[in-house]
Parts: sequence; structure tokens; C-alpha cells
Amino acid sequence: LKHELETVRRTRDLHRAKRKKVPFPVVAIVGYTNAGKSTLFNKLTGAGVLAEDMLFATLDPTLRRVRLPHGTPVILSDTVGFISDLPTHLVAAFRATLEEVVEADL
Repeated sequence: LKHELETVRRTRDLHRAKRKKVPFPVVAIVGYTNAGKSTLFNKLTGAGVLAEDMLFATLDPTLRRVRLPHGTPVILSDTVGFISDLPTHLVAAFRATLEEVVEADL
């Protein structure tokens, strides 16, 4: 499992490096689990990501390019929700979201 997580982390690092070459800011939608992040993401992007009334409906960050009302393009990121008192052994599973949030411009 650790090997698989490391492979995923490296792949995400490569994707983030490619995004840094694109001149659009990255905007992360961040909040607690089941707060409506995916619903907002779908409304803003026209995407159809799973948005259910259940814990961890979103298991992986999703990104889409959108234009703001004044025309500026941004990359919008739907992230996995945070939970209070996350058990230490689950921190690695949230690493992708934490990395997306840290690397986001807003």
C-alpha cells in the first residue's frame, strides 16, 4: 500500500508541475466532508462529479478549467473533505488533498 501511495504521489507531482507551466491560477474548494464542495464544483464547472449526502463521496481531487464571470480562466479543484480528529493512520490517504490545497493559489 505504501508503494502504491508513493506512485500516486509521484504522478500527482508530475501533474502539478505541468499545471505550473499553465498561466492560470488554481482555486481549491476546501471544507469539511459533506459540506457541498462537489455540488458547488458541479454548478461552477458543469461537471458531473459524484455529489452525495455521505461521508467521502469524493475520494480524489478533481480539476477543471473554467472562466470567471469577467473572463479570466482558472483551474478549479474539488477536494476531499476534511474531518475533525482524523486518525493518524489515515493522514496518508488525505495527502493528495493536502498537496492540492497547499499548491493552490487560492
